Amino acid sequence: MFRTGVCRVEHWGEKTMSVMREKQLEACQDRLYNCPAASVFSDLFEDEFNELFSFSYYARETRGAVPTQEKLKKTILDRAALEACYLSPEEDTLVKRMLAEGGEAFLFDWEEMSAAEALISRLWCTLQILDEENVRLCLAAELAEPLSGALMSPEYTKTREKLFAFDATLRSLLYLTGFLHASGPVSQFPAEKDEKKDGALIPVMIDRYLRSAFDYTETAGGEMLLLHPGLADPEHLLSRLSRMPGAEIRLTHEMMLGGMNGMLSEEIASSEAMRGELAGAVRPEYDEQEALDDLRMMAKQGASLPEMREVMESMLCVLPTPRMLDALSQLQKQTVRWIGMPPAVIN
Repeated sequence: MFRTGVCRVEHWGEKTMSVMREKQLEACQDRLYNCPAASVFSDLFEDEFNELFSFSYYARETRGAVPTQEKLKKTILDRAALEACYLSPEEDTLVKRMLAEGGEAFLFDWEEMSAAEALISRLWCTLQILDEENVRLCLAAELAEPLSGALMSPEYTKTREKLFAFDATLRSLLYLTGFLHASGPVSQFPAEKDEKKDGALIPVMIDRYLRSAFDYTETAGGEMLLLHPGLADPEHLLSRLSRMPGAEIRLTHEMMLGGMNGMLSEEIASSEAMRGELAGAVRPEYDEQEALDDLRMMAKQGASLPEMREVMESMLCVLPTPRMLDALSQLQKQTVRWIGMPPAVIN
């Protein structure tokens, strides 16, 4: 999901992972509510078509060159089988739900809105806002048959297996580093010999996958950076890294496995101790895992112990105990920092 801006606020309570996620989802909701209601497969006036095109992936990929409506419809239909193989997991689930439910699916929660936005950007779907509580995603009828066939194909199964490993590797690297330049994953996705006929389109499909499946932002030059959801200020991290001598990262199998699991082996003990102290002590609007993750991501970014204590206290429905403060101190010291972030210090 697109990160609309970086967190310039100084107060950590406004840039924890859960707060940033809520802001992202609200921004996504606003974009969805303002997206065109028409379908590319409908009869459109020129201005309606131009508006729809500008909202789509195609506008960026073709650098603004607007095709005719008929040509765009043909392109969408011709690519549908290939695109179905490269949907993000959330998009894939929504498409299968729509196919199973006659071409429509209600969005159950905010987490599905990013996938809905991606499917609308593919020009596959339109959104119907019935009221504040009921939002329905509708698949173009012309795509039902080609997508159903694609989801049953051997190519779909083979590509999904590769995407699963690809996705897990990227999430592991993001946990270890905080961000990744997207050009590497786009160029390094493993293509099979029998995919040569679609070779030019694979980078396009991977680019779309990354935009739907991961948090990302764009540099002033239009380059995409994949972000860990907990990274509050990517520009600050990039600035720090630019002033550091080149750092060589030696990734071990254990580190990659820990990244995939979302926790390195040296972080487990302090995280579990903190979880135990938070159990039954957080306010109703939080759950223990969300509170723990917020604190861990603060530690990965070099937040000080007083800053972490202030945020923790805002999550609690009780006064912090000495054991809780000790667990927080250990969490702050033992969580592995992202490269370029300040090391742990005794406060």
